Amino acid sequence: THKTSLGKPRLGTFFYNQPSYTHFNKSFDDTCDALFLHLNEVHPVFMKREQIDEDFEYEILLDPRTKKEVEQILYDHTFDGQQRKELFRSSTPSNLSKTDHLVCLRLLKAWQEFREVNEADVLHWRRIEQVRKKEKIAFDQFVMEYSRTQKRAIYAPCERLVMLYKRFYSAKVNKLLAEYPENLPFNTHVGLPQPQSLTGSQSGVYIENVRLIRRQGWVPILRNYVNDFQHLNLRLENHIDNFIDSMNKQENFKWELNMSSNRQADEFYIPIESLIFLLTADNFADSPSEVPLEISESSGANFKTVTFDEPLPPRSCGWFAHKQIIENAFDALLSTSKYTRWLYMENDSINLQKSDEAPEISGVNSTETGYTVYEFNEYLKKHAMKVEDNIKTNFAVVQWNLSGKMDESDSHKQQFFTRLKLAPSMDEFGTEFLSSLAFKLEYKPKFGAEVMTKYELIREWFRLKFLGQCKGFSNHVLCLRLAVNDFSVQLEHKLVLSLIEKQLAETYHIDMPKLLAGLAETLQLLVKMPAGKYLLRYNPKYPNKLLLAAPSKEITLNTVFVHSLLNVVPSDLAFMTEEQHLPISDVLCSAVHTNHNIMPCAFRPCFQAKAKKNPTLFSDEEYLKRRLEAKEALEMKKKAEYLHILKTRRNQVKAKKRKQRQKRKGEEQAKDKKMEQFLSEF
Repeated sequence: THKTSLGKPRLGTFFYNQPSYTHFNKSFDDTCDALFLHLNEVHPVFMKREQIDEDFEYEILLDPRTKKEVEQILYDHTFDGQQRKELFRSSTPSNLSKTDHLVCLRLLKAWQEFREVNEADVLHWRRIEQVRKKEKIAFDQFVMEYSRTQKRAIYAPCERLVMLYKRFYSAKVNKLLAEYPENLPFNTHVGLPQPQSLTGSQSGVYIENVRLIRRQGWVPILRNYVNDFQHLNLRLENHIDNFIDSMNKQENFKWELNMSSNRQADEFYIPIESLIFLLTADNFADSPSEVPLEISESSGANFKTVTFDEPLPPRSCGWFAHKQIIENAFDALLSTSKYTRWLYMENDSINLQKSDEAPEISGVNSTETGYTVYEFNEYLKKHAMKVEDNIKTNFAVVQWNLSGKMDESDSHKQQFFTRLKLAPSMDEFGTEFLSSLAFKLEYKPKFGAEVMTKYELIREWFRLKFLGQCKGFSNHVLCLRLAVNDFSVQLEHKLVLSLIEKQLAETYHIDMPKLLAGLAETLQLLVKMPAGKYLLRYNPKYPNKLLLAAPSKEITLNTVFVHSLLNVVPSDLAFMTEEQHLPISDVLCSAVHTNHNIMPCAFRPCFQAKAKKNPTLFSDEEYLKRRLEAKEALEMKKKAEYLHILKTRRNQVKAKKRKQRQKRKGEEQAKDKKMEQFLSEF
């Protein structure tokens, strides 16, 4: 010990050259505490640095005031907030009262959200049914006339999407030209009947034996996408550029023929986009119109294999092109966002099929294991969430066939394999996935929610039929309706299979079983063609035919060259010149209905207060005459006021003089009285 000059020991000398007490005085929750590290077995000695860096860092922003997660990060002030909630203006008032609108709005929102409804609201809804139908007819005519006269103003925000689609089309064409280096000439070989033209005399067929045989890729975890769409509106061009760069780096998908088919049948390997093309070729001018395919001999006797490629990008910019840009940009946004969590799926050989039978209850067999053994490093690589530069993609392959055709033998000779994209996962463990996440652009948001196109409805119907019947997938579609001017979410609702079939039947008069029967007959004619490469085209000159073109050395006036077909600058001229109108749905309550408390497909109700009268219109002569009369009346009024003031002042002066005279007279009388009294005393 050290001693001071007085010979006394100095305090603290027992801990000389020792760490400060703060080194030992640590909280039990401190991650640097030795006991904490020992109990949790996360001492840095037992960890490698590269394993820490491979993990994906997920950050959550908390509001310091409420300590809750921040739902909205960005606020877009480039558009007026009232513009999104703006209601259409009409001189025609509603025939329904404000109470009727509130009751109908409450009932429709309950049906839309699959909630219980009030019986009194249902009775009120039925009581005003005739009035609602008449007003809906008048409203539809009003919206149709508005769409016809204001079409350029409605689609003015789409000029941005058209420019981006031209950029995307150019990159897509460059990639296709690399696949078709030769400028092959195609001549029409035969005309196949469209499936829609064969629905009259056919009985319905149905999809059965749906199995998910393969899925692979990165799948995002579902979350609130309101902030993402605000960010998408601000940086749409950047996200499209990222998607194009990633698309150029990715390799094309190649089918593995004879994946798991044990049946002797004609096999069709077809992406879902090509499948929808066969059913909606005459939908609108902006839809795809060409699909390359190849017919080859199968290993089985008298059976063939038909492999479809994805449809060629349409050269008309319309609803299909606008939606494709939004979907591609949204995929790029999710891949680059640090707030997106991902799951990696890799199932090369699986059989996920829902079963209606009750599960068997049996004892536990310890010899059967329900897990797969991996090495530690291999497990880390499979579950590590690295942020990559490329756009994260995924795909699934579904096996299915048709049954219930008139000729039962024909339906069992067709085996289908369809490739489609996986929707986000509904939880972080991947136990349940969405069957589909659909986007619907709203071009007239101030009127309400538009009905979906035929292409969109059939696409979601197939996704529910394919994935909705597999284990781990939901039985509904999550549909987000976005305003085209700023991509704000106007409505988020669910679509089930029965609702989609009802919309197809009521809006487009389509019966899916009969449409599938026409598809089976068209494909049955297709497999009778010789083996080789073909180009299946749709020409508006032949509305009920699909033209099957084959390579040919003979050059005619109708010869189509691949390079000439692709080297075309896309335009929206054909889309804008055609009369195309999407009516407003009468069962969906969007943001404009909720904000203004009106029911869909109805005018604004009259208020109880008296409405302001419209100003009367005058001619120029009448206007000048009324101005002169008003000026003369004003001068007369001023003159009358001036005379009234003069008269008032004159009366005041007279009254004052009268008082003075009376006062002097009173004083004189008082003096005379005093004088008389004085004289009487003497």
